[in-house]
Amino acid sequence: MDSGIGDRGREEAVFTSLPTDFAPVQVGTSELKEALTTLWLHIPPRVATTRAPLHIGRGLTLASTPWRGELCQSDLAQSYEHFCERRGTLGDCLTLFEDGPRLQADDKRSIALALAVGPALEGVNAEVRAMLDPTRVLATLSFTITAYMALLLAPEPVTKGATAVFSVLMWGYLGWEFFDLLRAYARLYDDAPRASTFAELRDIGEKFGRVIGPNSVRVLVVVATAAIGQTATLVSKGPNPPGLGQASRTVQLNTGLRLMDAATGAERVIVSVNEGTLRAVLPITAMAMTAPNGGSESSSNAEPAAPNGENHLPRKHRAFKSFDAFKNAMGSAGEGKAWHHIVEQRRINAERFGAEAIHNTENVIAINKLKHDAISAYYSTKSRDTEGMVVREWLRAKSYEEQRTFGLMILRRFGVLP
Repeated sequence: MDSGIGDRGREEAVFTSLPTDFAPVQVGTSELKEALTTLWLHIPPRVATTRAPLHIGRGLTLASTPWRGELCQSDLAQSYEHFCERRGTLGDCLTLFEDGPRLQADDKRSIALALAVGPALEGVNAEVRAMLDPTRVLATLSFTITAYMALLLAPEPVTKGATAVFSVLMWGYLGWEFFDLLRAYARLYDDAPRASTFAELRDIGEKFGRVIGPNSVRVLVVVATAAIGQTATLVSKGPNPPGLGQASRTVQLNTGLRLMDAATGAERVIVSVNEGTLRAVLPITAMAMTAPNGGSESSSNAEPAAPNGENHLPRKHRAFKSFDAFKNAMGSAGEGKAWHHIVEQRRINAERFGAEAIHNTENVIAINKLKHDAISAYYSTKSRDTEGMVVREWLRAKSYEEQRTFGLMILRRFGVLP
């Protein structure tokens, strides 16, 4: 590779909005049954602990004299113990009492989620029971899904690493249902800690399952199982999860990208649940991956390139790791003009969203220098727009999309945009 191209590849990336206007992949019960059995044979599930499960009744006897809240906890814990017994495991089958005898908020979320995804696993119990404890499988899946979904719903929902892979795969499988899933889980996340009985947790879990539907539950289980086995290794060397080929073709048709190249190559994924948007920072080489014989050959199961090598990724923008790199590539803003960041180039924004989300050709535009200076001054004032707070301070806790929407509004107010 030419050294100049190599330097450019390290400095430049692609910042893009990922479309969600396509239908989800359909995963049937029989496909799920066959695929999960194969996957679990190749990659035994990991659990959060290797210690023997704590027997709930014994754990509760260690507590002090119960008051009303602890009585509710005791009833809930006993119902949870009966749930574990019905699944063939005595004691703490979901390993929730590792941190003490009381069910915490996250423990209740795990129970509700297990009750939501459990029915999808019933059909494979017979196949795995002789080799693996299906309750441990449920515990591992519940732990994995809870961890990933909590990261996606965090106050600063920017994903990196394995969570980015999980996010992109869920997007590729679910399309427009991806945000239905996130919103449904947000309700479960809020409701489960307030539950005081096992029946309430069951109702919350079943409501989650009804809202997203059985197909999305199956997709969630499939992707979580792949995540347990480290997705990139699983897909390149192990059996493919059901529907991966269809998901890859759908993504390629809508974006020109290969799904696994996007999933494993994404540096960051910005998830804005309220706005229903998904943005990704991809390596510049991801664009070449769609050309015939020009992409990654890491997977023997890779999908063919887009027809005629066409790359139709919508709303893709050149992105850079610094403002200096942006200016070196784009040059001067022009006589009497200045480069203006719609989402401001504050350090906190670069840390939250990544430098490429700030220094890219969507977010940085050339505007009249006097108007740029006036807008910058406005951002340092207190405003009725921002509840009397300094504009920059008010914006600092907002999502990327909220900051961008506000920035565009201000550009219109100052006459920069029509």
